Order: sequence, then structure tokens, then C-alpha cells
Amino acid sequence: MLEGSFHLVLANARHVKNVPGRKTDVKDAEWLAKLLRCGLIESNFVPPEDIRDLRDLTRYLKKLIHHRTSEQNRIHKILQDA
Repeated sequence: MLEGSFHLVLANARHVKNVPGRKTDVKDAEWLAKLLRCGLIESNFVPPEDIRDLRDLTRYLKKLIHHRTSEQNRIHKILQDA
């Protein structure tokens, strides 16, 4: 909803390593904010909204197919046991 209002920076966790001694989420957030202000965090690719929607639909379809297959297997097992 707020996509047009903000500049999104998606940081790769592999590029932003944990620094020893920083053990709280608040300190980590402050450290990441400082790195972002200094320009030390590269932004990863964020696909356009239509591509993200298509990915969501594809994932949902895959989930539905998985549920259908598990129900078919369950029914098949019940019929074999009967």
C-alpha cells in the first residue's frame, strides 16, 4: 500500500553480517540504520508488483495442489485398509 511513499531497500542477509558483541535486536537495528545512512547496504532487486502478484498466485496454486494430493493419498489409504 505504501510502496510509492517510501524508497525500499531490501538488504541481503549474506552481505550484512552479524557483528560480534551486538546481541539485541535494538542494537542490530541501530547498526543497520547507521550502515544504510553511510551507504554501505546495497539494495537487492525487488520485482514489480504484477510479478509479485503472479508469484503469490503460483505459490497458492502449488499449495492447493499439495493439499489435493495429500487428500487423495489419504482417501486411497483408507480404501486400501477397508
